[in-house]
Amino acid sequence: MPGPVVVGIDGSVHAWRALDWAADYADRRQRPLLLVHGSRALLDEGTIPPDALRRLIAEREDLLNEARQYALKLRPEADVETRLVPADPARTLVEESEHANLVTVGSRGQGGFEGLLFGSVGLYTAAHARCPVLVVSRSAAYPSDAPAEIVIGIEGVDGERDFIEWAFREAASRGSRILALHAVGGEFSPRRQVIEDLELSEALAGYRERYPDVAVDQLVSERTPARALVEASEHAGLVVVGARRRRAPLAGMALGRVNHTVLHHARCPVVVVPNRD
Repeated sequence: MPGPVVVGIDGSVHAWRALDWAADYADRRQRPLLLVHGSRALLDEGTIPPDALRRLIAEREDLLNEARQYALKLRPEADVETRLVPADPARTLVEESEHANLVTVGSRGQGGFEGLLFGSVGLYTAAHARCPVLVVSRSAAYPSDAPAEIVIGIEGVDGERDFIEWAFREAASRGSRILALHAVGGEFSPRRQVIEDLELSEALAGYRERYPDVAVDQLVSERTPARALVEASEHAGLVVVGARRRRAPLAGMALGRVNHTVLHHARCPVVVVPNRD
């Protein structure tokens, strides 16, 4: 997919960690970076004095410039642009996703099952973006320190090829291995184990041949899909999941309960890849 790597910048520590990952991805994929700050507070609606509005705009421009300088320290040869948008931040990122290769947002997560840890901007973006969305928590490792394993949750249903392809391509780029995880949510017999292993292998058919340098491990788990993915994220550098489009126009992604749980609780960055079908 052509286009830049878009990063949502809001001045939080979560956004800085997202920028770390976005810069690493853009460097490996040879994509420009676009740093975006959207805010309804910047709208000239006559609710604040003109001088105050000008100062607010200048502050936000300084924030974007600081983020740009940080990105250039990470990747001196990077092509980095900034964009200040007087609009809702979530809708701004979704609009940018129309022409992006990846949208990156920060989350407020610390991992575990203690509570809901994902903000509304990130959730809206993940549910409506037209390109893959990378969600990075403050607690995530730096890209260079992340474990060399990418976890993908396989249901074994139609429409999974887009996110599987994305995960293999990313694994090849990062020099990572793939853990293909299929969770059945209950105990199973040895006979069912064989059947589930075969179905998992079938879902991965062709990818090993196209990506011979990517090592692949398969795991059939008795856990529920959500818990299995969150637990696997403890030792992963990245979790990649897919999302199906809703039938109604402009309705966005049907993220589902599993993806919601993973986005809120994963202990490593998560990528949501929309199905193009």
